[in-house]
Amino acid sequence: MSYQEKQNIVNIISGLLVTAIYAYIVYQKQLAGELDLAGDYKQWGLLFVIFIGVSVVARVIIQIVFHIINAIATRTEDIPEDDERDKLVKLKSTRNSHYVFITGFTFSMIMLAIGWPVYSLFIIYIVTGLLSEIADNSSQIFYYRKGV
Repeated sequence: MSYQEKQNIVNIISGLLVTAIYAYIVYQKQLAGELDLAGDYKQWGLLFVIFIGVSVVARVIIQIVFHIINAIATRTEDIPEDDERDKLVKLKSTRNSHYVFITGFTFSMIMLAIGWPVYSLFIIYIVTGLLSEIADNSSQIFYYRKGV
């Protein structure tokens, strides 16, 4: 398995874990009555900002650990340079990721237009963001194996 494939698998797993753990913590606080997310959009904004910070820090730590473990396992410290094939793979996978996100965004606007509560918009954004990231990393794995 290539370095890029391993890195994409780590990205998928870390994205799922970080989002699931954060969602669980927020859900427990909602059940305990510490948060009122049904109508407090300022609270939703704060949760989004905190989630972005937590996600960035957690992913940086996960990537550092991945690089250390990969260097120990492969006995090489070099990270492969991106060539034209890598750039093409990333470009096509980013396109796929954007398609998923735009579909989710459109879905959220339709749901808002037919009368769903506004807080469902935030939930759809989180799910769509996670799905678009999974689409990006899965597409990269697919294109690396397919041979673009």
